[in-house]
Amino acid sequence: MDGLVFFHKLLIILGFSIPVIYLFNKLKFPSIIGFLITGIIIGPFGLKLITDTAGIQLMAEIGVALLLFTIGVEISLARFLKHLSEFLLTGGLQVFFTFLAGFFIGLILQMSLMQAVFIGFILAHSSSALVLKMLKDRGDEESPQGRVSIGVILFQDIMVVPMMLLIPFLAGDSGPNAGVIIWKLAKSILIIAAILIAARYIIPFILERLAYMQMRDVFVITSIVITLGIAWLTHALGLSLAIGAFLAGLAISDTDFTHQIISDINPFRDIFLSIFFVSFGMILDLEFALENYLFIFAVTLIILLLKTGIVVGLVKFLKYPWRTALLSGVILSQIGEFSFVLALQGFKNNIISEYTYQSFISASVLTFIVSPLLIALAYHFSNGKKYYLPEQTAPFAGEREIKNHVIVCGLGLNGRNLVNVLKETAINYVVIDLNIQHIRDMQKRGEKNIIWGDCSNTEILKRAGVEKARVLVIAISDRFLTKCALSVAKSLNPNIHVIVRTKYVTDIEELQALGADDIIPEEFETSIQIFSRVLKIFHIPNSIILAQGNIIRNKSYGVFRQVRFTQEAFDQISQILAQGTIDTCYIAAGNPNIGKSIKKIDLKAQTGAMIINIIRNNETITNPPSDFVLKAGDQIILFGSHAAIDAALKMLGGTEMEN
Repeated sequence: MDGLVFFHKLLIILGFSIPVIYLFNKLKFPSIIGFLITGIIIGPFGLKLITDTAGIQLMAEIGVALLLFTIGVEISLARFLKHLSEFLLTGGLQVFFTFLAGFFIGLILQMSLMQAVFIGFILAHSSSALVLKMLKDRGDEESPQGRVSIGVILFQDIMVVPMMLLIPFLAGDSGPNAGVIIWKLAKSILIIAAILIAARYIIPFILERLAYMQMRDVFVITSIVITLGIAWLTHALGLSLAIGAFLAGLAISDTDFTHQIISDINPFRDIFLSIFFVSFGMILDLEFALENYLFIFAVTLIILLLKTGIVVGLVKFLKYPWRTALLSGVILSQIGEFSFVLALQGFKNNIISEYTYQSFISASVLTFIVSPLLIALAYHFSNGKKYYLPEQTAPFAGEREIKNHVIVCGLGLNGRNLVNVLKETAINYVVIDLNIQHIRDMQKRGEKNIIWGDCSNTEILKRAGVEKARVLVIAISDRFLTKCALSVAKSLNPNIHVIVRTKYVTDIEELQALGADDIIPEEFETSIQIFSRVLKIFHIPNSIILAQGNIIRNKSYGVFRQVRFTQEAFDQISQILAQGTIDTCYIAAGNPNIGKSIKKIDLKAQTGAMIINIIRNNETITNPPSDFVLKAGDQIILFGSHAAIDAALKMLGGTEMEN
């Protein structure tokens, strides 16, 4: 029964989210605001469609954990460690100065010393979920403002531990002493280091073993278990789920599995993260907010200006340009989800009054609603005023940009041959393959532009640079994935030239409809090779054979799919065969005609074929005289009907040269 109740809640959340998000999309507002409004509408202080939010909060935490995991993967451990000192410095200064500002505000409002300290605690945090979501939507995680913001929120999350430990002390109880707090903080750092080191060496090994099994469903499940498992472990050891998930992401960053894992987890992350923002809207007491709207608006404005100003000042102090300082300040201006946890504990321990608690919750939710709009405006303003707010090269610069390249999907025989040709001709390429053995074999040969993943996935294709690629070659055997990859690639880059290999005749029309530029059905290409060799036996020139093959390909192999044998067709073939043609034969050592003159052989009288040229020692002798004597190594160019050529080749006893 409990399961059905939970299922009912989930249906209400998702069902109400659809029209609200649709409306906000039409108004060009961020979707986060739509989810928050949905929560306000359906929550216990709105229509009361959902009154018990316990299960919803758990799903919300899972969404944040999955988001932190993907951020950890994309940052990569190497780059994180490289800038760790900067993370600690920026995050430490932000927490300290924001806490100090909150502390003085509490004293100005004539609160007690303990209450003022607590106000500093809850003001110090920004929202991990909102910040990371906004950065990810803009692809700005590796920009200067992205690096600053991520470093700050990670430091804030770590500081939740000592702040939670100090709550009993602030409530007037004995609480832990300074030694206990320092030990807890040191233990947290040791736990983080131990988990990161262990996961770094164990998780990639497990994932590689699963990749060799080539079982996608097991791989996806394992990825989620690893993410949530490490998150749960850190939570059980006294840290947050978010920190654990971030560590799990860092552990597998810089491996061959990162991009495929992100693409597999993204759908789960987006659903749970949506629930997170809806759950935040649910905690707003709408009646209280309306009764005290002037005070709440004032508190909201103070929070936004205070937090923005502190971050802008710090980032500028650290020698960043104005653009980075402004964007970082606005991105971190809202109240964080951990502040809600601290505020609830403070209310339960009688550190703050119910009025203060409700005012803080209302103002915090309002900062959540306003923050995405402010971030959008800040980006718009800074991008339009680049002369005033100069850009800075991102320290987390990604790999060398590749463009006008070929994307090869599949490392089978066709894919490997194509890669070899592209390498020899110095054409840039990126390879995508789901077979880990193929990936490892190519890496051993020094290949670097290789992605382990599903070529039908949007994230994987983007990683391969499909938007700037010139050609996409799909050489995989899976019919469904082939069509998906073609469809996704064309949606991302309508101008990309797509070449598709298929085994199935029935797929040709559908592949054409999906936008394939060239389709190579294996069965029909084999047929072209067969008829080409047959025509060679009848001495049809190569130019005609190639032309016939191209006509068949340009007509999408219709001659094979709808064969029509008519008398007219046979008459055309007969006319071709009746016409004269040119062929070549080679006089090999031991040929009985060596030492004989053309007159003595009398080839034209015997067969009807004429010798028009003889090539000797790379020199061409046109219309050789009748007393010309043949030698080993001569190449004789013959002209005549197909029947005459056959008779001449038989009489000369030579070896026919390939056309």
